[in-house]
Amino acid sequence: MSVPAELLALREQIDALDQQLFVLLAERFKVTAQVGTLKKQCQLPAQDVARETAQLQKIQRLASETGLDPDWALRLQRLILDQVVMQHQQC
Repeated sequence: MSVPAELLALREQIDALDQQLFVLLAERFKVTAQVGTLKKQCQLPAQDVARETAQLQKIQRLASETGLDPDWALRLQRLILDQVVMQHQQC
């Protein structure tokens, strides 16, 4: 059975979006690595609970505004934040 051209085109769009998503995540982690280095230099804790809380609230609002499931967006952001904290602890 052959795959419809429309499906192939949609898959190409998904692949391009996935590439953009991971490029952005890589850029984000480069910046957070710099934050971790600066925190270490300034003897600040790896985790900033107040900042995380504000970020999670912002993500929840953004998810709602863009039609994403806010609970899913919070889980995704929590995963990202946990990775950042681990990165900061290793600085």
